[in-house]
Order: sequence, then structure tokens, then C-alpha cells
Amino acid sequence: MGMGKRSIFFVLLLSSAFAFAQQSKIDSLEQLLTKGQSANQKIDLLCDLADHYLAYQPSKAKHYAEEALSLSIETDYVKGEILALSHLSDYEFRQGNYAQAIQLASKSLHQAEAIKDSTLMAMAYRVLGNTNNFGLKRYDSALVYQLKAFRIHEQRKDYTKMAAICGSITWIYATTNQHLDEAHRLVTLGIHLSDSLRNTKFLSYNYNSKGLIFMQEHQLDSALKYFDLSILWALENKDWAVIAFNKELKASIYFEQNKIQEANDLFHIALKESRAINLREVVKNSYAGLAKSYAAIQNYPMAYKYSTLFNELQDSLLNAEITQKALLSELESEEMRSQAKISELQVSNAQAKKEKIIVILSFGITLAFSISIIFLVARNSQQRARTNKLLHEKNKQIEEQNLKLTEVNQTKDKLFSILGHDMRSPMASLKGMLDMVAYKQISSEEFMNFAPKLNQQVTSISETLENLLKWSQSQQQGWVTTLSPICIHPLIAKCTTLFSEIVQEKKLTLINQVEQGIIVHGDENQLELVFRNLIHNAIKFTNMGGSITVNSQGEGDFVMIRVTDNGIGMSDDQVKQLFTLTSTSNTRGTQGEQGTGLGLHLCFEMVKENGGKIEVSSRLHEGTTFCVYLKTKNS
Repeated sequence: MGMGKRSIFFVLLLSSAFAFAQQSKIDSLEQLLTKGQSANQKIDLLCDLADHYLAYQPSKAKHYAEEALSLSIETDYVKGEILALSHLSDYEFRQGNYAQAIQLASKSLHQAEAIKDSTLMAMAYRVLGNTNNFGLKRYDSALVYQLKAFRIHEQRKDYTKMAAICGSITWIYATTNQHLDEAHRLVTLGIHLSDSLRNTKFLSYNYNSKGLIFMQEHQLDSALKYFDLSILWALENKDWAVIAFNKELKASIYFEQNKIQEANDLFHIALKESRAINLREVVKNSYAGLAKSYAAIQNYPMAYKYSTLFNELQDSLLNAEITQKALLSELESEEMRSQAKISELQVSNAQAKKEKIIVILSFGITLAFSISIIFLVARNSQQRARTNKLLHEKNKQIEEQNLKLTEVNQTKDKLFSILGHDMRSPMASLKGMLDMVAYKQISSEEFMNFAPKLNQQVTSISETLENLLKWSQSQQQGWVTTLSPICIHPLIAKCTTLFSEIVQEKKLTLINQVEQGIIVHGDENQLELVFRNLIHNAIKFTNMGGSITVNSQGEGDFVMIRVTDNGIGMSDDQVKQLFTLTSTSNTRGTQGEQGTGLGLHLCFEMVKENGGKIEVSSRLHEGTTFCVYLKTKNS
């Protein structure tokens, strides 16, 4: 038997022994449930079983955790309730329900803080860290939670938990390609602790992180070695998610090493295994790998198939991530409102207790103190009036928050409409044309006849995606507008050059009459997006042979940049709704060009961010003029 075959035989034999040991441990725990146990002992057993089943039979884990939670509440066993909540939050995280996982883990953390149990606090920190990392991709928040958990375990010298957290922290460092020296130190510690404790689950996690670090450092052979070790130890715990993830990473390395067929075969295995446990991130990455590997061996139909599957799943995961973040934001707002109401009730209860004491004491007070009693009652009435005023103000704040949430939902609905409707038609048309080319259903000459139209559709889709990206970035915290001196004439020239092919196709005259040397203060990227949208908008709504002019005019401390066309124009009602996202319909261009309305909405927001303003005048069948006022001084 050769060395390779002996190694495979050893791995299979060892993994079988590990799986048997793991199942034996679970069987012994389940047998204990059938014996006479106190309520607290039974709850602890149920929580242990939930923890063991999470990796490979999550439905069983959920069942045991829910049973433990119900029994803990019934018997008022606080520690059991916290443990059950932690395991349920871990289950929801693994199922992709990140908002629910955050909510359960936060509840577990609050209860652990109330009883000052640092071990239980660390459990909640770990789940919060994993959810923010793998689920919501909020790596900074994830690192804060994982480091908090690590410090608690380090203080308590809990080496098992330290080994687990080492794998989580180094995974974040490897994923973000930061602090790789510290990552090596921590993962080496995690491997040493896991190995000395014979904890194969955490050993598999740390080996995976070690492989990721080497992969970032482009030491591919070392990375493959540690991914193989991670797979070996994950087999003991039947942790199919870790196994599938390692195989997808190995396939990526094979592709980079130009071992195309090996990469293709392993991507297929990773895809099959990750589909079986609904590990969608690995499924997505496997689709992408298969598309690249099939393209490399010139099997373009299969490459196209997996590229399409990758794009569909990526869009689905993006929508799911947006939905989870929106739901989490809503839950956090609801929690804040609940905390505010609880505080108000506590104030009211405290006030009520004071009033009760006053009433009881009043029966023992003589007539000599009656004036004092009247004074106290009057003072209490004033306090109640102030409390009612505060309650009224709080209710008003809640109503304003509800209005903001309604506006956010309307904006979300409009964006979904853009993605689901306005982009579907050009994408379907483009796909259909490419399918005909791929299957040689049309000739090259016929394709060239369609090429201008396809180019127009691709430009429209690209513009829509760019606008969606910029709008999404503008809604995030931390969005920064950087003002600096900008020469406006070359910026306009850059925008006009971008649309030169479309202008020639429609036989338009596009003239840049902006005065040379005019300097404005603004964010160059944002202003380029503004004028690109305004010029493209004018092109779309100008008939064949029409003209578009961009010129400038000084206005005190401002300069006015005017974009004028002699196109189809707009009615007064259309002008009123131009800069909003609430309109449910959009006007098509003179050649059927698609429009979403998002571009003009972005123009309005970004001009405002740059300290300027935008105005529009239009008449049906005569044309439209957009006037953008920008500061000429940094004031």
C-alpha cells in the first residue's frame, strides 16, 4: 500500500472512530434524560445536547434548547434560561436569521449581566461576534464582541473557551487581511490549546483560520496543508459546514495553481455538500469557482450556466442581507422605544409609591401640619403635570420615528421596484440576444445590427447600478463628503466624452460651453455623478438631431452650471415629482431608454451635500433646463 493510500486509509479509520466517539457521548447524554433528574439537572442536560447537535442536526438542537427554555422559565432557573437563549441564538445564526439571533443573544447578555455571570456573558458575546462577522459582515463590531469574550475566558483561565475564541478572532483578521502577525500568534495559541485539550472541534476551527492566513499571504501549499487538517478534525464532529467551506477554499487554491480539473472536481463536491446543509455562502462561491474553471477549459455553456446561478444567488443573498439589516434596525428601534417606556413606567411607579406614603402618613399628622400636607399635594400635582408633559413629548417623538420608518419603507419599496421591474426587461433582452449568439441562431451581421441597442441597454443598466451603489453608500453612517477646489470645465468634458457614442447614434449636438478656469468647491466624485446623470438624462429625452448645451454663469459666491436640451420636455406635475422616489411610473426616452428616477434623486441629494441647490424648468415638446448652483469659495 503506497503512502498516499495509507494516508487516506488512516483518515477514514480515524474519522470513523471520532464520529463513533462523538455519537457515543450524545447517546450517553440522552440516556441520562430518561433517568430521574432534578429540574435543573434536566435543563443542563438539554442545553448540553442542544450544543452538541448544533453543528450537524440543528433541528434537534432547536428542539432541546426550546424545551430547556420552557422548563427554565417554569422553574425560575435563570442560568438555564440564559444557556437556552444562547443556544437558540446560535441556531438562528446558523439558519441565517441574523436579526433574530442578535435579539436572542442580546436578551441572554442582559440577563447574564443582571446576575453578573461572566461565563454566560462571554457565551452571548461569542454569538453576537459570530453573527456580526459571518452574518452581517460588520467586522469591527464582531471583533469587539470576540475580544470581550476572549478577555473573560483568559481571566478565568478557561483554556477550552480560549481555544474557540482564538479561531473566531483570527478568522476575522484573515478575512479582512489585517494584523496577520497577531493572527498567527493567536491561531498558534488556539491550535496548542485545542490539541492539549484534545478538543477536535476547536482544533478544526483554528486549522481553518491558519489556512486562511496562509492563503492571504499567498503561501498556498501551507494553506492546503492546514485546510486538510481542518477537514480531518471536523469529520469527528460531523461539522459538515466547516468541511464544505474547507473544500471550497482548497478548490480556489487549485484553480490559482492552474490545476483546473482538480479545482473543478472539488468545486462540484463543495457545491453538493454545501447544498445539502443550505450553506449558501459556500454554494455561491462554488458557483463562481465552477464558472471560472469551466471557462478556463473553454466549456462556455457550463461556464455561462454557473455564472448565471452565481449572479442569481448573489442577488438573493444581497437582498436577504438588506432585509436582515432592516429587520435588525427595526428591532433595535423597537427595543429603544420599549426601554423608554420602561423608564417612564419606573418613574411613574416611583411617583405612585411616594404618593402612597404621603397618604398613609397624612392620617397620623395633626391639624398643625395640614398646611404642609396641602403644599405637598399641590407639589405632587405639578410633578404629575410635568410627567404628563414628558409623556406627551415622548409620544410625539415616537410618532415622528414612525413617519421616518414609513418613508424608509416607501424608499425600500421603490428600490425593489427598480430592481424587480425596471432592470428585468433590459436584462432579459440582453440575455436573450447573448443566448442567440451563443447558440449561433443569428449571424454576425445580424448581431452588429443589434449591437447599438445592446450597448444602449448595457449603458442604462450600468448607470442604474452605479446610482444604486452611490445611493446605498449615501444612506450609510460614515458617508463623507470631501470638499476641494475643482476645475469644472474638464469635469464636464469628461462626462460628455462618456456619452459620445450615444450622441453620434442619435445624431445629437452636445456642446460644452462652460467657461475655462471656473473653480468650484465640492466633492469631485459626487459632482461627476451629478453632471453625468443630468447630461445622460438630456440625451435620453432629446429627439434625433436635437441639441444639448452645457454652459456657465457667475452668480455672486456661486456659479450656475446650466444643462439645456430641446427635447420632449415635461409637464408641471412631472416637474413637481422629479426629485423624489415616491413616483410609481417613469417616462421612457425618445428611443425607449429605461429610466428609474433614482439618478435625479441622487443629483438633488448630492448637490445639497455640496452646499448648493438644483432647479429645473421645462415645457412640453420644447425642452428642459437644469440649473446647478455651486459654491466658488470654501465657506
